Amino acid sequence: MKASTFLLLSLATVACHGFSSQAPRFAFRWMPSSTYAKGDTRLYEVIPQEIPAKSSETAGTVIDSPKTVGNVLFVLPHNAGEIKSNFGSRSPYGSPSILEVAQQLQRKVRWFSDLLVDADIVVLPENGDYTNDLETQALESDALIALHVTDNKDIAWLQTVFNRRSQLQLPNMCHFALESDSPPPSRCGPYDSTASSSLSPKLLLPWTNSASGKRLDEQMKGLFERWTSDDFTYAIMLFFNRFSGTEIDWCKHSIDATWEKGPWRNAKEFYNMVTKCGDCVAKCVADEQCKECLDALTALDTTDQVASYRTIVSYESELLKDFSFCILQKNNIFNCDANIPQSPKVTPISEFRGKPLTKNIARGILIGHLDDDKALEGGDKISTSWKVAAGANVAYDQFPSQNQIFYETASGKGGMWYDPVFRVETVDGRNVWCKRHYRVRDGEVPGTFYFSVLDNGVTSNEFWTIVDVADDLSHIIFHYAGAAGAVGQRYLGGLLCTSDGSLPKELEEIYGKFRSAGIDPWELFIVDNSPDSPGALEAGEPPLDFFRKDVLAQKRRLQNDPE
Repeated sequence: MKASTFLLLSLATVACHGFSSQAPRFAFRWMPSSTYAKGDTRLYEVIPQEIPAKSSETAGTVIDSPKTVGNVLFVLPHNAGEIKSNFGSRSPYGSPSILEVAQQLQRKVRWFSDLLVDADIVVLPENGDYTNDLETQALESDALIALHVTDNKDIAWLQTVFNRRSQLQLPNMCHFALESDSPPPSRCGPYDSTASSSLSPKLLLPWTNSASGKRLDEQMKGLFERWTSDDFTYAIMLFFNRFSGTEIDWCKHSIDATWEKGPWRNAKEFYNMVTKCGDCVAKCVADEQCKECLDALTALDTTDQVASYRTIVSYESELLKDFSFCILQKNNIFNCDANIPQSPKVTPISEFRGKPLTKNIARGILIGHLDDDKALEGGDKISTSWKVAAGANVAYDQFPSQNQIFYETASGKGGMWYDPVFRVETVDGRNVWCKRHYRVRDGEVPGTFYFSVLDNGVTSNEFWTIVDVADDLSHIIFHYAGAAGAVGQRYLGGLLCTSDGSLPKELEEIYGKFRSAGIDPWELFIVDNSPDSPGALEAGEPPLDFFRKDVLAQKRRLQNDPE
């Protein structure tokens, strides 16, 4: 599911031969404190978990880190702990405070950058006593982002800081003021929104750094306005990838034709597509359904993975899968690569029902409530293992009616299968079921697993962790980290699942488990699992046994004829 967005975006590139801004898809120092004081120029918080990146990093401990390539400063009003933000609108937790948001963004900046970008938080003083140290910190930060600064004296100070930063004319600097009544103008790299005329040669020539900065300025603002931590952090990563002089793995690749790539690389990629996958290109462009998909994707913001994926499932076909496999997976036309993110490090459960967790028991936990001979006692013995009640990934965990089916392979020796079956509301208003077929292997530690899937021609690899599970199987919490190397995509997510997809009544302890996995509860999205909703009724019965029925038939044949 994750990689299929890139398939159609490649097709759109072929069809339109256009250029876009470089948009592939999408810190802190540890000290023992979880509170802040008004006027503090730095804010620190302990996270109750280990959070390693390229080396082992434990909460509450300062260790050696890779050399940073930049830093972000989040500027907050004096009452940041009291003001509700625009984040968390679809969460069971509700909207968090500005302070809670900034603290999580601080962490995610580190994780998304593999420790290459640091971040600090400053809380402005209520009395307007802006110290020299505070101003120096604001002037020296590479990226300055003010959140909900609305007091007139604070805005005046911010305007002065923005003006002084712009006067430095540094190409690796940006600043934005968000959720302010009269925000000072932004800056992004060499592009200064206050000093740049739309008729400036630097902006009229699309291949210049100023023009690139202007495109990125607009793109970042669009991502900020979605008010999700993933989009917000991704926007910051785009800036450092473009203007820090160092590639950020999370967003260094693009399968689009862009001005940032330059005409030679764009032409080379297009030539390779045509020469290596010409038949697939011709068949897809000639097919009415493929062509409709191209037209629909051309009108989309290519960073919007949810909208792109809805378009894909609206027109999904074997032609699209063949094209994707040829261009992206087989020939890797765009020279992409991506590894599974290593941060945050999430610790799996070590016990279940009072006994040490084994790999065999962990597999039984995955099977959950499925009516299967390998299921543990206490399950509901129904047609699904689990249903997703809430998820944390902005692109992939919001779809309605999410069913999970886990079961062993036919031989029982080759690991397990995982079949997610979920409902998608298509771009033309239909409701359809989507299904995928993952291979699952045990991780080295019980309670961890490696997942892999060929999705629309592109392989995705994921690492899953059982963060928590109730002894009576009333709920389970998963964390996952994944990558689709052929399209240069990385992602993180988490799932709260129950037998029927409803939220547990007691959530506070569950929220704590999510926090231990690096997910704040306001980042969760509630999943609509109502069987009587208009969309569910229109889609009809989900194809839950689409893959499993063949595996069970093969299993019976092996039992009858083990040779």
